[in-house]
Amino acid sequence: MQLLAEPDRSISSIAKVLGISRSTLYKALPELVPPGLARERLTTQIAALPADTRPAPSLHPCDALLNRNPGRS
Repeated sequence: MQLLAEPDRSISSIAKVLGISRSTLYKALPELVPPGLARERLTTQIAALPADTRPAPSLHPCDALLNRNPGRS
């Protein structure tokens, strides 16, 4: 974080000093990833998730509570 605060330091030079790749640095510090790329990565990860095959919950028991008029008892 101290190296990042130095205005003349690039991500490449910081990675070289630390002995790691730029991609490792970006993974360790996700706030460095531009928002568009972060959104793209998230979309890709979500698309790779398996489909949810569970049945939707029944709301019938709650319908009476949701449709009840609060002014009446």
